Amino acid sequence: MPEVQINMAVPSDSPAIAAILADPLVQRRAHLMVVPDPTAVAMLMQSTHLLTIRCDKQIVGIMTLEQVTATCWELGYLLCRTDWGKGIMTAAVGLLCDRLQPGNCLRATVDDDNIGSQRVLIKNGFAKETDDGEQGKWFFQKGLALIKY
Repeated sequence: MPEVQINMAVPSDSPAIAAILADPLVQRRAHLMVVPDPTAVAMLMQSTHLLTIRCDKQIVGIMTLEQVTATCWELGYLLCRTDWGKGIMTAAVGLLCDRLQPGNCLRATVDDDNIGSQRVLIKNGFAKETDDGEQGKWFFQKGLALIKY
């Protein structure tokens, strides 16, 4: 498996991110409602915590984090279609979980038919929660335990 890195996105990452978002299947899976161009990516960077996923120094995906409560974050992610099934997203989500402060929780919503994304979350210790009445969605949550010294 190639080395995976996650970093906060910077403006110079916008063209690479826009190229990933241009894939129609990625757009459908991510429920995107924006035109995937560098300007839209720059606006996304201003409105959320946007991280890049790099593999062999190339940007192959992104993760978004939105604060829901003081200690809970909503996770979103997507990956270049050519990199699906390689364990890259599983590794990236694991890296993110390792970096979050203890005592936080991380949650994600996944479409019922997106088995790959469900596997990413399960492999990283997320548990399926009850749905909020939305058909065809899985709600996952992971509490990041407090470390006692």
